[in-house]
Amino acid sequence: MDRGASMALKTDHYELTMVASALQSGIAERRSVFEAFARRLPAGRAYGVVAGVDRIIDAIERFRFDEATVDHLTAAGVVTDPDVVEWLRSYRFSGDVTGYPDGELFFPYSPVLTVEGGFAECVVLETVVLSILNYDCAVASAAARVRDVAHRRLLIEGGSRRADPDAAVAAARAAHIGGFDTTSNLEAGRRYGIPTGGTTAHAFVLAHADEHTAFRAQRDALGTGSTYLVDTFEVLEGIRRAVQVVGRDIGAVRIDSGNLLAASIRARALLDSLGAENCRIVASGDLDEFRVAELEDAAAPIDAYLMGTSLVTGSGHPTASVVYKLVAITDGDGAPLRAVGKLSPGKTTVGGRKQVHRTVDADGYWRAEVLSPAGMAGPAGSHDPQVLLMAGGERAWQDDPAAARLRCAERRQGLRPEDRVPHPRRSPAVPTEWVGMEAPAATESSNGEGRQSTSAQGARHAGGEDEMQKALIIVDVQNDFCEGGSLAVEGGHAVASSITDLVGLDRAGGRYDYVVASKDWHIDPGEHYAAAGTNPDFVTSWPVHCAAGTQGAAFSPNLQVALDEVFLKGQYGNGYSSFEGVSGSSEDVGLRDWLSERGVKAVDVVGIATDYCVRATALDATAAGFETSVLVGHCAGVTSDTSEAALEEMASAGVTIVD
Repeated sequence: MDRGASMALKTDHYELTMVASALQSGIAERRSVFEAFARRLPAGRAYGVVAGVDRIIDAIERFRFDEATVDHLTAAGVVTDPDVVEWLRSYRFSGDVTGYPDGELFFPYSPVLTVEGGFAECVVLETVVLSILNYDCAVASAAARVRDVAHRRLLIEGGSRRADPDAAVAAARAAHIGGFDTTSNLEAGRRYGIPTGGTTAHAFVLAHADEHTAFRAQRDALGTGSTYLVDTFEVLEGIRRAVQVVGRDIGAVRIDSGNLLAASIRARALLDSLGAENCRIVASGDLDEFRVAELEDAAAPIDAYLMGTSLVTGSGHPTASVVYKLVAITDGDGAPLRAVGKLSPGKTTVGGRKQVHRTVDADGYWRAEVLSPAGMAGPAGSHDPQVLLMAGGERAWQDDPAAARLRCAERRQGLRPEDRVPHPRRSPAVPTEWVGMEAPAATESSNGEGRQSTSAQGARHAGGEDEMQKALIIVDVQNDFCEGGSLAVEGGHAVASSITDLVGLDRAGGRYDYVVASKDWHIDPGEHYAAAGTNPDFVTSWPVHCAAGTQGAAFSPNLQVALDEVFLKGQYGNGYSSFEGVSGSSEDVGLRDWLSERGVKAVDVVGIATDYCVRATALDATAAGFETSVLVGHCAGVTSDTSEAALEEMASAGVTIVD
């Protein structure tokens, strides 16, 4: 996209019909205030990252209806009134814009952007503001989640082939703000100064007679320090050939397929044995924050991650769900602003211009996002995320991606560690408090799981000492146990959806104080896997499934639940009961101790499979003294006969069976 091109036609038709109607009714020049905000965060997200604001300033400055544009609009019959035509020809935004700069965090109802000016000149900007803000914030938020779990690993953005060319440039910028180090996109490098990089693809290797020849050609052209793609045929053989051709000073090898955990472990051992101890390992291939977290938790010897598709599509949430709403307007010249708000169920708008003060708790972490009417003093020591972006239609804020990236990193330091994981403890991490204005209904400001984002949120863990604490245990709702997996159970993905609905409905009502899940996480499970070349008996031996760090071990994408903890089991043998697992964040803590430390007395068990791991988990739970129920409607079994037998066994042991 030409940065000097007008944005005027990259808008919705109804923006111009509103302008025409406003001119006719006499409200076009009335002073108005619009706010851009998200009513809720995507399910399972603890925070959002602002990106695209600097691009919006550029877009507003370039928002012009030149003669060619006006001629098109009149010829197409979009505008016909001479007064509207003249208004378009003379359009220049003359108002003010305040908001959160790129890299700032946002939470439900945070006024990310506030646009003030005449009604018509503000309303016509709606589409361009939202199209930029929704996409850029989605990518930056996904990028920050990857950075949170990747620690200090090098992160490479490589999603240009998975997005529109213009969107790819924006995605590279947003990903850099969120914490990615480099990009493959050359235009992003030119325009924004983001470091770029890249070496070769599989096509380059296949174009040569063999890997030796390909690696030699790459070495001669790019030097020994470049990254060599070694999985075109077989990873270990590729590494041997690369080191043989390039030498011990080889810069890096990239693995783009297969079991990245196992492959990286074997690759590291081989590289070290060949004397290439300083060679880095780059992993790629349909990665997202969940797979990166799994690889990091398993101590995979990976030095860098290259991500594309998931990143540039917001990792399951391609929009930030930001809306642009009128919150105040005058009734005429010289009249004060009057708060206005939408009352539609599920789409409430809180009227009045808002200012924000983000408060800090005694530990130095963000405590609350306090929204109050403009002009009201904030609490001492609070952070004000709003800045003046445009004044009188002119840019008033200077920024660049590097500064925004640093800002994002600094702001995320204010989040508690347990809220910077793929399954955060709370969602959102920072509740929204309303001071001096009426808050929206609780369900309006929850995320997709029904969690509160108002000041009422902390109540879930705030029961008295005599109040019985209850937990939900989600057993093994993983891809390999769902349709399409290596050990699939019919109805697995549907169960994942039903559990999401269960938790979403119940979190709002406080039914569960804690929600945890278990995972099969096989690293070297021995005879639990059928020996190579033999058939599994499906009693004591099984097909390869849920190998640590693979997509098969990931949760079903239909399971969109913020978890308090994940317990990993079966690393080096069989492991059926969730109580055999250990905490993913502290390997010394098992499920029984974790629940007991939190005063949990009762548990509901759901998941896959009724006749195996759900059965084992429920029996262990009741044996450990927990009041145990199995919610049959949120479980899937291998067969109806074995599931029925398992339910009878559980009932005989004292487990309550809830149909």
